[in-house]
Amino acid sequence: MIQPELSLLQFKKRFGTERSCQNALEKMRWPEGFNCPKCHHTRASRIKTRRLLQCSKCHYQVSLTSGTIFHKTRTPLQKWFWAIYLASQDKGGVSAMRLSKQLELGYKTAWAMLHKIRKAMGQRDSEYKLSGFIEMDDAFFGGAAKGRRGRGAANKTPVLVMVESKDERAGFIAMKTMKSMQRLQVEATVLGHIAPAQNIRTDGHRSFARLSTLGHRHDGTPVPAEKVSEDLPWVHIAISNAKRFLLGTYHGVSHKHLQSYLDEFCYRFNRRVWEKQIAMRLLTACISANPITFAELKA
Repeated sequence: MIQPELSLLQFKKRFGTERSCQNALEKMRWPEGFNCPKCHHTRASRIKTRRLLQCSKCHYQVSLTSGTIFHKTRTPLQKWFWAIYLASQDKGGVSAMRLSKQLELGYKTAWAMLHKIRKAMGQRDSEYKLSGFIEMDDAFFGGAAKGRRGRGAANKTPVLVMVESKDERAGFIAMKTMKSMQRLQVEATVLGHIAPAQNIRTDGHRSFARLSTLGHRHDGTPVPAEKVSEDLPWVHIAISNAKRFLLGTYHGVSHKHLQSYLDEFCYRFNRRVWEKQIAMRLLTACISANPITFAELKA
């Protein structure tokens, strides 16, 4: 879906007040006009002191933020909108500490807001499946630890990385944290993220041995270390960039929340050609995403 292209100044002008943010949220939630969920009446009045619409017929009250990541928030929508803008624009991401200073928020509030935004990113990308020629490999994310490196290393989370190869460029990407790289878990992840009957290139590891039984055309010829950049270029560039992203802004992340940060990286990467639209695309994703509580984020 094509979204408006907004520069920073245009965004500020469009969403410069709390009322303008509320109006935008209402229009995006009900693009064809208000429809009462109880009696289906099409007119409502705004309760100015709260984020509520009241049906003009049955007087049922509907929250502007219910069913979105803003559900039950006490933070002004204007700050939410700016958090979404900042999270969408900087390819290096924005830390909770930086956001708390920029928007005059408590650290805990800024942390929760960013994680809710990342959840919306992940939910939106989960609706798409990769297609065409796909490079796939595993990677291991985590802090330094003594002992072996690569597969089987300590203090590492295995991640399955899938990248559409468009010859001269990469297409869409997906990254999924794994409990292990056992074959059945890999195949279940492939089913969830790759469309049927695609061309998949891997490095010949046994975890990928039976991808052809899923209906894919699989090339699992072993790849020598010195030829990785030739045979699987895009997937290893994606892995390198993701690790640089995590270390550069966040200085590493916990295994528990790694998937959320990978969702953020993939979301921005997948929309890099729509740079000026990405703020509105993310705002739309946040409005349509399922609500999540702070307790659920911490669990």
